[in-house]
Amino acid sequence: METELKEKHFNPKAHILTLLGDELIKSPVMAIYELVKNSYDADADKVDVYFNGIEDVETASIVIEDDGIGMTSNIIEDVWLEPGSDFKKPINKETGLRELIKSPIYNRIPMGEKGVGRFAVHKLGSQILLITRPLLIEYKKETREIKSKKLADYEIQLYIDWKEFSQSKHLSDVPIKWKIKKNVAEFRFKDSSGTYIRLSGLKETWTKGMARDLKGQTLSMLSPKIKKDSFKINLKFENKWLSDFPTVDKILKDAPFKITALIDSNYNLDFEYKFSLKYNAKIGKRIIEDDPKYNINIRGNVKSLYRKILENKEYEKKKIEEILLKFDSTELPFGNLIVELYTFDLDSISMRDYTKDSDIVKKVLKEHSGIKVFKNDLRIYDYGSPGNDWLGLDLERIQNKIWFSNNNSIGYVYLDAETSNSLVEKTNREGFVENEAFMFFYLALKSILTDFAATRFKDRTNWLKYNQKISNNIFENKVSDFKTLIENTDLDNTEKRQKLLIEAEKLEEKYEEDKKILLIPAGVGMTASVALHEIEKLVPRMQETVNSKPLRAKIIADQVEELNEYTNGIISVLRKGGEKPISIKECVDIALSNYKLKMAVRKVNYELALDDSIDIIKCDKRYFITILMNLIDNSIYWLDTVISEDKGVFIKSFNDGEDTSILIVDNGPGFKDDISDVVRPFFSRKADGIGIGLYLVDTIMMKYGKVDILSDAKVLKELSIPTKYKGAAVILKFSKNQ
Repeated sequence: METELKEKHFNPKAHILTLLGDELIKSPVMAIYELVKNSYDADADKVDVYFNGIEDVETASIVIEDDGIGMTSNIIEDVWLEPGSDFKKPINKETGLRELIKSPIYNRIPMGEKGVGRFAVHKLGSQILLITRPLLIEYKKETREIKSKKLADYEIQLYIDWKEFSQSKHLSDVPIKWKIKKNVAEFRFKDSSGTYIRLSGLKETWTKGMARDLKGQTLSMLSPKIKKDSFKINLKFENKWLSDFPTVDKILKDAPFKITALIDSNYNLDFEYKFSLKYNAKIGKRIIEDDPKYNINIRGNVKSLYRKILENKEYEKKKIEEILLKFDSTELPFGNLIVELYTFDLDSISMRDYTKDSDIVKKVLKEHSGIKVFKNDLRIYDYGSPGNDWLGLDLERIQNKIWFSNNNSIGYVYLDAETSNSLVEKTNREGFVENEAFMFFYLALKSILTDFAATRFKDRTNWLKYNQKISNNIFENKVSDFKTLIENTDLDNTEKRQKLLIEAEKLEEKYEEDKKILLIPAGVGMTASVALHEIEKLVPRMQETVNSKPLRAKIIADQVEELNEYTNGIISVLRKGGEKPISIKECVDIALSNYKLKMAVRKVNYELALDDSIDIIKCDKRYFITILMNLIDNSIYWLDTVISEDKGVFIKSFNDGEDTSILIVDNGPGFKDDISDVVRPFFSRKADGIGIGLYLVDTIMMKYGKVDILSDAKVLKELSIPTKYKGAAVILKFSKNQ
């Protein structure tokens, strides 16, 4: 039997245009925005949006009119009536990338790029009247500079009734007709170019809520950094729906917390932070600017987050390192990035410290909270719209109390439209396509916000303490104060006083006992989680080795030894130790063995300078290994944020007077904060940190001595620490008198 070949072209039904309008444009508000973008791309100075008789859907109409360069008859035919046209950003056939064709008058980067914005009219109404008078522009061929421009001697009038595009007709069967008028007396645009669109037969009855939503969205369509009077959106309703509408400017200048951050294409960060309370000068203010601890290169921070993504996707270790090595030499794919973020506290006591009108603050945040994104002058939707917590701030807040909520924040992210072509808008206008460029965009922002969250937490904690919403005293101090109060109180019965003191001491003993009981599972959990994570990855490799032919005995032996080290690490903290002499070297070896593979993969080395003559300290072995593992883990994490071929940890033991000290120092980025901050519960600058580790270390060390940070390079030199180790330095001091 011979093969029969048939051929047919797509012949869509006319109704597809209405369907596309409904599907691609998700709301009437977004439909208005799409038409506003067209006006912007047409070099308009302003666009007027009128709602006429809006409360009666039968007679209501919406008018969008601009003073841009208008459309010629050819553009109407070849662009406006050609869905999906790449007229504004044509695709280069050689590179496959979109080319930028800037607007002729103001050199604007076109915001509409997919040729689907015109579907907005389908979303709003069933009848459209379009009137446009073009500005005719002639260009120089070589440079595309304007050679001449003149107002066309004609005006185009086009009318479409979408009801004619029924389900039964094919798109090609419904002709679109337009008039080309020559009589200037009949023109709408007599002395200038422009475009007028009148929409009637509205599909929805507009409400006051929709109007106010549109007003809020209209205010945020334009970048706060747009040049004054360069482009205006005038929104007009024939009623009082928009009276007393709150604007963002009313509250931003009084925000307690603010950051401005700039990342260039090579990951260099310029970070500025301000904390101030307008009506409470007693707390003071804190400003960070031009600080080398904050103005750093964050490539390593982003790399650390990128590594976690690759690990979660279960790439092989070798492949991960290859990808990350390539990452080390690549630029940010979207050019420069600017972030402005304002956050607020909304409890009544705090609000009195920075505003005289708490109702306005709450009202503005309700309308405008969220982090919005802009390319040049115009906003990228749907980022920062109500309910769109695209950076996951609320989830971070649930997991870690140092974070702030999306609905208590107003933020702006600014992109250069010319260099951020790799960030492509989705057709349905719900953000960017989640490609590789978007991933780095997201990770760069998360890195900045993590640092801001930790920096803000320090000032917020002091603020709350000042207003006595959290206690200034730890439990031990409270018990001590209580006992002092009993001693100094003039009780008429000595026996009663003594009984109260005994009860206070019992309470103190119970607290110490409970704390000790809780520290054990905390330490076990930390140690076991590290070892179990490595075992989880080791077992599949062991299975693969066992099933391979011929049997590779050497590899099996190495893997069994690796498994043995991990299980010993877990057992070492499960086995009850008690307060007895232990070997520093043995515990250091156990702690390091649990990170053997992790350090090897990240190319982190270690050096030991342990004094054999002071190898013994008195401590619960489980606690000491837990402390060491936490500090080593912190060093590995921060060293992974450093782009260097020589990353390392140095551990030294020495006599410090009558005390025995162990120093753990690395050559990472070091501490930005004081010891009082880093040991505070929930304080962490790690992107995924919960802020418990160093608090646990500090709590344990209170029993045996103390923990401190060494930040003086002179002290490190006096201790004979190699000069390359200038990063985070933590010293554990074990008292002989414990």
